[in-house]
Amino acid sequence: MRPDPAERQALSGAAGRCQMIAMTRATHPDAIPAGYKRMGETEGFIGLAGPYYWRDDGAGAVEYGFRAEARHGNPNGVLHGGSLTTFMDTVLGYEVIRVTGRRCATISLNTEFLAGGRAGDWITGKVRIRKLTGSMAFLDGEVWADDVLVVLNTAIFRLFRHEGVPHAVPDGPAAPSAS
Repeated sequence: MRPDPAERQALSGAAGRCQMIAMTRATHPDAIPAGYKRMGETEGFIGLAGPYYWRDDGAGAVEYGFRAEARHGNPNGVLHGGSLTTFMDTVLGYEVIRVTGRRCATISLNTEFLAGGRAGDWITGKVRIRKLTGSMAFLDGEVWADDVLVVLNTAIFRLFRHEGVPHAVPDGPAAPSAS
């Protein structure tokens, strides 16, 4: 069980946050769901925000995820919108790289918050590429906290020039096979 609001208030501060993380993990003994593999990005801001994971959904798409911790939250006891937006900005870009083999950069990322997640929830990101051009990618994204849809995204990414060898995310999912 998650800490109730009174427990969260009592657990404020550094020591309390560590205790709350321990309580959260105790309620989710299988911290990483079956089939997920850890992404290789451990440096920079992505390293601070993650770790992030991925798995093949069995239908040819990739799902991305992370276990929400107290450090991803805000003072209201829910996940900070910035943690969810950072996650989706990252995995939307990962999906563009996976499909195109090209580096990319975010041009636009629209985020609609529908509900809140909490520390301990497994956060899943689902991505759909709507259109690819020679220089742009148009995408939709969904964020789920366990079984609750919490965020919808639309995004536009700029594709960089081909670098000769396809770019890949370290320890990330493989490019889709040509049919």
